[in-house]
Amino acid sequence: MSSDEEIGELKVVYDFIAQAKFKKAFASATKVLDQRSPPSPDAEEEDPLRELFLFVVTKYADQLEQEGKIEQVFEIIEQGLEYFPEHPELLNETGVRLQRYGRSLEASICFERVLLQDSRYLKAYQNLQNTKCELVERWHFRMLNDVVRNAAFRAAIERQIAGGYNEVLDIGTGTGLLSMYALQCEGIRKAAACDGSEIMVQIARDVFGANGLSDRICLFQSFSQDLKIGERFSLIITETLDSGAFGEGILETLIHAKKHLLLPEGKIIPAKVTLHASGYQSRALTASNILINEAFIDDFALPSNCLLSKEGTKCYDAEDVGRIQVNDDFEFVTDTVVSLEVDFNDLDSLMRYHDGTEAGEVELTCLDDGLLLDGFVVWFDLQLDETQAISTDPTTSTCWNQAIFRLNQRLPVAKDQRLKLSMSCKDGALSIAHNLNSVDNQISVDEHVLEFLNDNEYYSNLIEATEGLDDMEKVLDLSLFPYAGLKLLKEGKARMLFCLDQTEDLIEFIANQNDIPMGSIMLVNSLQEIFLLNDYTLDLIILQPVDVFGQINSEHFCLYQSLLAKLKPIGTVIPSSLELHGSLIESDWIVKCSRVENPELEQFQIDKYLASLETENHLDLGPFSYRNLSNNVKLADIPFDGKLHETALELALCEPTVAKRVHAILYHYKIGFTPERPMLGTDRVQSFAKRSAFIIPKSTFHGTSCDEPGASEEALQIEQLHITVLQNHGVIKCDIAFVRE
Repeated sequence: MSSDEEIGELKVVYDFIAQAKFKKAFASATKVLDQRSPPSPDAEEEDPLRELFLFVVTKYADQLEQEGKIEQVFEIIEQGLEYFPEHPELLNETGVRLQRYGRSLEASICFERVLLQDSRYLKAYQNLQNTKCELVERWHFRMLNDVVRNAAFRAAIERQIAGGYNEVLDIGTGTGLLSMYALQCEGIRKAAACDGSEIMVQIARDVFGANGLSDRICLFQSFSQDLKIGERFSLIITETLDSGAFGEGILETLIHAKKHLLLPEGKIIPAKVTLHASGYQSRALTASNILINEAFIDDFALPSNCLLSKEGTKCYDAEDVGRIQVNDDFEFVTDTVVSLEVDFNDLDSLMRYHDGTEAGEVELTCLDDGLLLDGFVVWFDLQLDETQAISTDPTTSTCWNQAIFRLNQRLPVAKDQRLKLSMSCKDGALSIAHNLNSVDNQISVDEHVLEFLNDNEYYSNLIEATEGLDDMEKVLDLSLFPYAGLKLLKEGKARMLFCLDQTEDLIEFIANQNDIPMGSIMLVNSLQEIFLLNDYTLDLIILQPVDVFGQINSEHFCLYQSLLAKLKPIGTVIPSSLELHGSLIESDWIVKCSRVENPELEQFQIDKYLASLETENHLDLGPFSYRNLSNNVKLADIPFDGKLHETALELALCEPTVAKRVHAILYHYKIGFTPERPMLGTDRVQSFAKRSAFIIPKSTFHGTSCDEPGASEEALQIEQLHITVLQNHGVIKCDIAFVRE
């Protein structure tokens, strides 16, 4: 095809794009690619058709997705990869769509392919971290590193097998740890294991193989209820318990197992679970459930309990109460009572609790006057067998969180006041019934929006940053909730507000409460719609630079320069600056959440097969135990764009520290709302944006030598680290290197 013919064909492609006929645009673009001579490798990066083709593939895939034609989506993406097999954007886009439809393992391969070509393509780096968390949730590492839990299960398994219960089925085997315990016992006759997760079964299969045990155990990728093996076992082992004990379906699992998989005189580990309940007070937990920011309430003339989290009273959340207590922000308001007890070896008991005919009636007694009841915390004791037990009591160090049931109001209580509750696990779902919730009309919003609204310092700083602005025609507020833009409308300082429609119901509610005409509010579905505005029409742009999980808001950063084209020459952007701050820390807790640190599991080689699923960035950190090893310093300025930026610095430790105790860089942000005002940090206790941490890989210190002859890497003393902060595609990555004096 001549260059003139190609230009003519490309014009056809552009015409179809303009008419949103992406199927025809795709066909025309592939026709050009089929007929053209392949560009040389050196010229490929400059090939304009490559970027046009990516745009067409993306739009066509979006169209097919909206029509529910999911298989065709991946067919056309695969066609695209035939033309440009190493196109980073197309590979990344493929991974995003695979992840969206639950094909996380395939998605991770796409992201890894991108990073093999370009380790600085941080969009794929971030996607890979998220995918790894989906494949193996972080609690799995905490569970494997819980030596108390592991030892108790091991002792119970050994005791039962020694007692003649030597035909073992491990339900929900995960990495195969409990099966490994069983296989090491003398006298075991047969063993089988099952798990519903493809990735977990793959890991367990590798672990069994590495330990030379593949021929001694039957492994099934299946939920136990779907097993068709025609065999029964004398011992069933399972650890399918969540923070509320029953959330992973253990009642249904064991009812089926008792009927179809366990011998009549067989046993189950664990044998019994006992639940405890208590009332609590905690501002941190309440801030994600109801509106408690008095400044916001006063500015918009709202009742304090008018907003409620969508998740608030439907079920329970899993929270680590021990971590929250680190900030002195959790207090027990009542005594603690036993609320439920289920015998896992008694089929009748299992069925009565599962069908709801049996429940726990509880009466709690309030401890003192002047306290607020925010909800109830539940934990459990697990009796594994006659001698072994473990507890998820918040005062113990355990891999489990506790179950939190929130009220939809902060209820004042008096000393010796009695609170009646009913706790049940009908259909396997733990629930608490009571009459303590407010019955006022409320509007449900996302819990992250409530956290944002309840951050009083952020609210005050943002409102004060807009106080000097007046007589504005158009304002764009991209905050998680556009309260600054709404306040400007209410005060008559702006005539039109553009904002995202993600909180449409709440925007309309507050507008009606404050006589703000909805005609002055333009809700948009995405940032792309903003670009339909004429250039130089906005007086003010309010960005949301950091999200609730502690990441910078990559979409806002990548589109920042394009948004500036819509701003008047004398217009204003808030915030005006962003900085990344951090310090080196030592924290056993964060390491145990990030990788296998248990020597016993290293002997089984479980760490080897989980290593590829370790993540380098721990987001959404609430309070936790750690020790600062360095001063808190500015790591980098964060420019408002999606371009590649690199900042390097040496971060010195306060004193020389053994390398294996240098665990992470704990980081947060400082936000400059205006150049004249002090910056506001996100490391505050009540910040809506959580802190995060870059985990320092063990490999950072591998291959280093020590000054002392015969000294080992275990004793290597670190005095400073070389830190490189990369920013690209609106994503931040921190690389750490050992510095030898």
